[in-house]
Amino acid sequence: MSRGHYRDQLTDQPLAFDVESDTLLHGGFRDLRATTLSHDRLDGEGRIGPVRREYLATGPVAIVIPYDPHLDAIVVIRQFRFAAALQTAHAAALELPAGMVDPGEAVEAAAARELTEETGLEPRAIEACFRMLPTPGLTTEHATIFLAIVDAGALADVAGNSHEHEDIRPILAPVDDLVAAVDDGRVENGYLIACTHWFARKGRAAAQALLGTFDIRD
Repeated sequence: MSRGHYRDQLTDQPLAFDVESDTLLHGGFRDLRATTLSHDRLDGEGRIGPVRREYLATGPVAIVIPYDPHLDAIVVIRQFRFAAALQTAHAAALELPAGMVDPGEAVEAAAARELTEETGLEPRAIEACFRMLPTPGLTTEHATIFLAIVDAGALADVAGNSHEHEDIRPILAPVDDLVAAVDDGRVENGYLIACTHWFARKGRAAAQALLGTFDIRD
């Protein structure tokens, strides 16, 4: 194994590639597309391709960690997920408020919109924390994770857009209980797991900094 090679640095890196064709296979909620491309080898010795890759064209999405600092609790939601039903015995999965960014919409605006649609809450303050690619071998989905300060006293009993056939139950989860649920393997949603681990290390400090950006008496 090589030592000291720049490709061994612990950071995502660029790699040159060329797309020869990109074709729509099926148009739907997420388009299924096929591309033919070539790319440089990681060792710099020539090229690989042309190769064909199929992918779901999703684009930017917003994920929200709604945190009530007075209750030290995060709002999660439960709803039916067909993929969870196919792969597990738990079709009514736990997750975080999230959704796709509409064309022309700012990502932060999408985060605030999804928070209200799926919990009934308005963000008192909100900021981007980190970004992630959940499955880059399958989809172009690129998520921005937001921390939102909320007053969970206004939490809705049920939420979701009826015209989208959403049936959502918002749940107030004490942070330590949510961390335990993740550590015990009682939840499997990737975003929820990643965001809970992030919050356990950095969330309370980030929330305190965010609290300083507005008058808590508002």
